[in-house]
Amino acid sequence: MALRLTEAITHVPDGYVSDEDYDAAAAVLTAGQISAVAWPATVREAFHRVAITSRYPVGV
Repeated sequence: MALRLTEAITHVPDGYVSDEDYDAAAAVLTAGQISAVAWPATVREAFHRVAITSRYPVGV
């Protein structure tokens, strides 16, 4: 469920995580665990967006 939630956070075309994805995570994860998944995923996505916007060259 953590991976599903991470994917949902990364792909938010409607501006939010769907109720279906959140409810699936909440069924097996505690609120603290959801937070522990959400924060790093959100930060990673933020850095990714900054890199894309600034055209920062990322080595492969």
